[in-house]
Amino acid sequence: MRFLLLTILALLILGCGRGGPKTARVSGTITMSGKPLSNVGVTFLPTKKGPAGVGNTNENGEFTLTTVRRGDGAVIGKHKVTVGAAEEGQKGLSIPDSYGSPHTTKLAADVESGKINTFTFNLEPEASSPLGKKKK
Repeated sequence: MRFLLLTILALLILGCGRGGPKTARVSGTITMSGKPLSNVGVTFLPTKKGPAGVGNTNENGEFTLTTVRRGDGAVIGKHKVTVGAAEEGQKGLSIPDSYGSPHTTKLAADVESGKINTFTFNLEPEASSPLGKKKK
């Protein structure tokens, strides 16, 4: 539910400004205990000003983010990353609630201009020490 509300908020913010914010392409993979998570929502929330980048994972746990235009990525800079069910009432997921809130998530990413921004996040069932590792 939180993810859905954050996504709606992000979409409302998107209409502001001309030309949109400066973004860089972002893709990656979400796994839990090393196994791909399919149909999971991923949100990159800038720690400074700007709209969120959102996306859903495919059957292999892979995602591509959109901020203004499909596939444009996320705003350049540091982000808190949240992960949750892509659809309200989705069954079969046991993602700890801590990953779904910007106040409790330990996932973070730094989106850079002119770089390949590919991130892998391996979630732990108990959210003990998740790390987002950037591949170049």
